Amino acid sequence: MDRNAGVLVAGSTSSVSPEKMKSRKAQAKYFFVFMGALFFVVTFIGFFHSYRTLASGTLIIHWITHIHASAMTGWLVLYFMQAFFAATGNLKIHRRLGPVSVVLSIIVFVFMGIVSIRSIIVYHPPQGSFAFLNLLIDFFAMLCFGLFVTWGMLLRKKNPAAHKRLLTIVTAMVLLAAVDRSRYTYSLPTLALDPPAISFVYLDILLVPIFVYDLIKLKKIHRYTLLGTAIVISLQIVTSIIAGSDGWYRWSYKVTAPIMEKVKEIKLTDRQIAPLLGVYESDLGKLTIGQNSDSIFVQFNDGQKQQLGAVSESELFLKDEMFTFHFTLSAQRDVVAAECRQIGRIYKMKKVRGYR
Repeated sequence: MDRNAGVLVAGSTSSVSPEKMKSRKAQAKYFFVFMGALFFVVTFIGFFHSYRTLASGTLIIHWITHIHASAMTGWLVLYFMQAFFAATGNLKIHRRLGPVSVVLSIIVFVFMGIVSIRSIIVYHPPQGSFAFLNLLIDFFAMLCFGLFVTWGMLLRKKNPAAHKRLLTIVTAMVLLAAVDRSRYTYSLPTLALDPPAISFVYLDILLVPIFVYDLIKLKKIHRYTLLGTAIVISLQIVTSIIAGSDGWYRWSYKVTAPIMEKVKEIKLTDRQIAPLLGVYESDLGKLTIGQNSDSIFVQFNDGQKQQLGAVSESELFLKDEMFTFHFTLSAQRDVVAAECRQIGRIYKMKKVRGYR
C-alpha cells in the first residue's frame, strides 16, 4: 500500500506529461535557429540607418567594404542554415556545409583586417584619433572570431553541444558594429561608461538567452557557455583598459604612419581663403570657418577652435581628426556648394553668412 502510494506521489510531483516534455524538447531544438533569426534582427536595426543614408547619397562605401559586408551577411545566413538543418535532423547537409563554413570564416577574418587597415591608410588619422580606438575594437573582434571559430570547429565531432555554443557566442560578438551603430542612432544610455566598454555591455546582452536556454534545458549552465563567456568578457576588459591608455594611440600611430597616404599641405593666400570663410549650417549643426592671422580654423557649434590645413583652393582638412571640407566655387569665387566628409559620411553644408 505504501509502495503504491509512493508511486502515485512520485507521479503526481511531475506536473509535465510525457507529451509535453516531448513538445518542449522539440521546441528546444530550435533555440539556435531562434538565435540566428535574432542576429539578423540586430544587424538590420543597426545598419538600417547606414544603408538609408547610402540610398540618399550621403554615405560612400568602398567596394572592399561591400565585400566585407557580404561575407559577414553570408556568415549569418550560414549560421542560420546550419542551426536549422541540425534542428530538423538534416545532419548530412549540415556536415556537407562544414567546409563552406571553414572557407567563409577565413574570408570573414581576412576582410575584417583589410577593412580596418584600409581605413587607416586612406584616411591617415592623426595621433589620438578615434580611428585607433576603432582599430583596437576591430582587433578584439578578429581575435574573438579566429579563436572561437577554430575552437568550435575542432570540437564539432567530439562535443557538438560545445561546438554550437562557441559558434553562437562568436557570431554574437561579430555584431559589435551593429550594436554600436544602434547605440548611437537610438541614443541608448551610456551608463556612465566610455567606449568601447558601453558597447560591450549592450553586446553581451545577446549572450543572456544562451544562459536561459541552458538553465531551462540542462538545469545548469553548460561548461562551455561559462568558459566562452568568461574568455569574451576578459578580452573585453583588456580591450577597454588599453583603449583608455595614451600608449595605445602613440604606438598604433607610430606603427601605421609609414603606410598611410601622405597629405601634401599647401599654403593658401588671403585671397584664396576669403571665399571659404563664413558660417555654415549642416547636419552636424553650425560650422564656422574663420581665420586668425595666417591660420584657418573651424568651430563646431561655437565650440573650441580647431586648426585647418589645405590641400587645394577648394579642399581643407582638420588637423586633429579625420574631417575634410570640400567647396565648389563659381567663376566669381563664391561658394555655391560645400560639404564635410568623415570616413565616407557626407554632411551637406549651406553657407548662411560671411565670417565676421
